[in-house]
Amino acid sequence: MDQIRFKIILVIPIFILLCLSLFVIYGYDIDIVDGNLSIKSNISKQIKSNLIGQKKPNFHLTSLKQYEIPEEKHLDVTNYKLVNFWASWCAPCRAEHKSLMSIQKDGYRIIGINYKDTPSSAQKFLTELGNPYFAIGSDQYGKTAIDWGVYGIPETFLLDKDNKILLRIAGPITRAIYDNQLKKYLEE
Repeated sequence: MDQIRFKIILVIPIFILLCLSLFVIYGYDIDIVDGNLSIKSNISKQIKSNLIGQKKPNFHLTSLKQYEIPEEKHLDVTNYKLVNFWASWCAPCRAEHKSLMSIQKDGYRIIGINYKDTPSSAQKFLTELGNPYFAIGSDQYGKTAIDWGVYGIPETFLLDKDNKILLRIAGPITRAIYDNQLKKYLEE
């Protein structure tokens, strides 16, 4: 009986290691570029959006304190803009926030959609970390997120001047994602 338990205890770590290895193999592109190890996430590439190439869905939002609620006038600009779904309770949203602040400081417009959050928590989050959004709405019941096909947050959509969705980024925007996916649009 003790030998069976010992074999089971040996099998469990091997199984966990195998699962983690498969995640790394399928979740990341690992290459050697110019003698350096290059690791790029392809997780956001695996979850496609049916909305790519289509006009953006409507917003069904309520106001969030003193912030201006997103309206069509906020989308009536001649260059690209981002629509970012976020929440104060979302740890990856907190990790992404520095990148959003940097993008906003470079002059790009970001619309914030606060997802299933309380107004006071959202306000505290923005007061603490800064506000990268030029308009923010509250999607307290998730209707806008459903219409946009949001799986989880953070998620960001890149819209062109005609408000067609060009790109969907699932997960936090990092420097690598900016350089590899957004830069070619935003810096045209």
